[in-house]
Amino acid sequence: MSVALSIAFTGLCALVVDGDRRPAEVLLVDAKGLGEVGGVALPEHAPTLVASLSSLVNAETSSPTRVVVAWPSQGSAAVLSTPGRGSFAAEQVGLWDLTGSEVRIKAQGREGGGVELFQPPNATSSWPDPPDNFNDPASWRDLRFVANMRALAGDARIDATLVGADHAGAGGLPRGVAARIHLDAGRLEAGIPSQAIFRHDVFEFRGAGTEPGLRQALTDTVRWSLETDASAVVIEIVPLAGGTVKRLVLAPNARPHDLFISNLPAENVPGHAHHALSDEEMGALHFGAYYELLMRKPAERPLPRLWFPPVERKATGLSGTILCPPAMFSRH
Repeated sequence: MSVALSIAFTGLCALVVDGDRRPAEVLLVDAKGLGEVGGVALPEHAPTLVASLSSLVNAETSSPTRVVVAWPSQGSAAVLSTPGRGSFAAEQVGLWDLTGSEVRIKAQGREGGGVELFQPPNATSSWPDPPDNFNDPASWRDLRFVANMRALAGDARIDATLVGADHAGAGGLPRGVAARIHLDAGRLEAGIPSQAIFRHDVFEFRGAGTEPGLRQALTDTVRWSLETDASAVVIEIVPLAGGTVKRLVLAPNARPHDLFISNLPAENVPGHAHHALSDEEMGALHFGAYYELLMRKPAERPLPRLWFPPVERKATGLSGTILCPPAMFSRH
């Protein structure tokens, strides 16, 4: 029996890749640490790892920041009974605050081998348009659905001080980085957008100029997966400013372990500058944080806006929610 796990990344996540079968990193952006973006201070984001405690061999010693009871995935064994209301299944879910931490994922007794970047078979991807079957997760695996900084800024090279295990200040991670995840094996691919309203939309990246910008479908989810015959997989959460290292141990199981790492706004603070902006403006402003991470910060900074075909509008709007997509960078 093997250990199979999948981690879905959502929110302000900078994906740093240098080609197929190379190590990769995911930087969870410290929005507050960047200061103002476009003249407005971004709200604080919450870098968080989420896992079912039933997936962990060492659940009792894994030291989650918080534990909640949630509706389970299929196959949960926890059942609660409420008099007069029948029975319902529930499971304990752990939440680990990743602020100021590096995360490493180790398959015991196995070498890394680099990260495989999913390549769709020829003529099978709908990019830059949304998939015809936009509710099918398999249709969203093309990594081109993740915004690429090279296409937007002409240079995708990330500031070298932000990446690598050796780059951490005396007090922890560099400015602008809330957490850093190292990936040295497995496979990366795009994931289906977490919110159904965005799955048939096309976004246009437009700067200050009047020329039409880059248009494409976007996802807010990146998925990393690993399957190994190792005896266990260990996820280490190392606080760089000092503190206790936390370890999450995943053992072989008949079903894959599904985990989540998100970096979304921590709260909606009354009176915050965001309240003067529309939902679409807020989403665009969040994306502007990525330009602050580039080695060469461009003067022109295209931001994503919903683009509607001239004949028929495919969607009715953002309906009170924003798209907070990841972006792709490189080291070289």
